[in-house]
Amino acid sequence: MLKKKKKIKKKIFIRNGDEMPEVKKQKKRKAFKMKKKVFRASDPFRSVFMWGVHQSIEQLTHCTIPPLLLDTDFKAFSKISIENYNFNSDNMVGKFKFKEYCPLVFKNLRERFGVKDTLFNQALSSCEPYYESQGDAVKEKERGHKYFYSKDNKFVVKIFHSEEVEFMHSILNVYYNYAVEKGGQTLLPQYLAMYKISVSNMEYHMIVMKNVLAVNLRIHKKYDLKGSKVDRAATDKDPTLKDCDFLNEDVKIRVGEEKRAQILAMLESDVQFLSQLKIMDYSLLLGVHNVAKGLEEREWDEEHSSSDDLLDGEDCNNKDSDVPMEAEEEEEEGEDQIYENGFTFFSDENVANKEVYCFGLIDVLTKYNATKRAAHTAKTMKHGSGAEISTVRPESYSKRFMEFMSNAFV
Repeated sequence: MLKKKKKIKKKIFIRNGDEMPEVKKQKKRKAFKMKKKVFRASDPFRSVFMWGVHQSIEQLTHCTIPPLLLDTDFKAFSKISIENYNFNSDNMVGKFKFKEYCPLVFKNLRERFGVKDTLFNQALSSCEPYYESQGDAVKEKERGHKYFYSKDNKFVVKIFHSEEVEFMHSILNVYYNYAVEKGGQTLLPQYLAMYKISVSNMEYHMIVMKNVLAVNLRIHKKYDLKGSKVDRAATDKDPTLKDCDFLNEDVKIRVGEEKRAQILAMLESDVQFLSQLKIMDYSLLLGVHNVAKGLEEREWDEEHSSSDDLLDGEDCNNKDSDVPMEAEEEEEEGEDQIYENGFTFFSDENVANKEVYCFGLIDVLTKYNATKRAAHTAKTMKHGSGAEISTVRPESYSKRFMEFMSNAFV
C-alpha cells in the first residue's frame, strides 16, 4: 500500500527576518513595466531628429575640444545612413540619413553659451519636440511653419532652406569669432547645432538655437520689431504684434538710463556686425511679462489646480536646475537676471507697473542679394520712395532699426 507523501509547509523569508507561511499557489504572471518610448514621435521626421541628436551627443562625449579650432573644423561633418528592414519599426522608419555639420564648432559654441551637452541631449531626445499647431513636418512645411520647440521650451529648431545652410557655412567662422570676442554676451541668435535629415524622400535642414523668451515666465505680449511701418501689423493669420501695434499702443521698454545704455550698446555692436555681412530683414523679438498679472495668474492656478494638472513631460525638465520658477521671487534683489534662455531685464524701479522684458535678435540669415534688390524696387514703386519698407539696403536697415530701438527703450 502506497503511503501518501506528507505535504511540507514551506516558509518564505523576507528581508526583515520575519517568516510568512506559503500561500496558495497562483498562476504565474510576468511583471509588466511600462517601457519608455525611445525616440518615438508623431511623425518620422521628429523620431529621426531625436535619434540623431542622441547619437551625435553620445559620439561627442568621446571627443576633446582642441584649444584652437582649425579651418577644417568649419568644413567637417558627420553622417549616418541607416537601412533597416522590419527592425524596430514601431519606433523608427526603415531608411533615413542624419548629418551633423561642424560638430566640434557647435560643441564649442554650446559651452560658450552655457549649454551642457547632457541637458541639450535630454531636452531634444527624451521628449518629442512640438510645433505650436501640433502638425507633422510635411504639413508644417506646406503651411509655412518653420519652427518647432523642445518639450521644456528651452530650445528652438528652425527648418530652413539649403541656401540658408550655404550662407550659414560662409559666415560661421566669423560668427564664432564674434561670439568668442563678446564672451557670449550678444543679442544675436545663439546657434547650438546644425543638422540635415533625409527621411521618406524628403530632406530637411535645421538649426538649433536658444529660445529668446525666458522659459520660466508667462509672456503676456510678444512683438516682432523691424523698425518698418509698411505691412507691419498683426493679422488673423499672424497674430504676433509688430511695429505698428507697438507704436499705436504707445509701448515703451522702461528699463532706466543705465540699462538702456547697456542694451543699446549691445544692439549697436550686433547690428554693425550684421551690416558688415550684408544682412538685413532681422527683427528684435520682444516678450513682455506683467508682474502683477503674473502674480494673479499664479494665485488663481494654485487655487484651481491639483497635482494631476501638472504639465505633460514634467520629467523632461531639469529638476536640479537652480533657476527660480518665477521672476517675481527675485525682483526684490533689483538685479538683472539671465534665465535659462535669453536676456531678461526688470523694468525700472520707479515704474509703477512692474514688467519683465525678454528680447533678442532673430532671423539673421537674410542676405541683401539680387532677390532682395528686386523686392526693394517693387515695394518702392508700390509704396513710394519715402515709405518705410522692410526691404532696404543693410546700411539703411541698420540705421533705421537703431533709431526705432533708441525711441523704444527709455
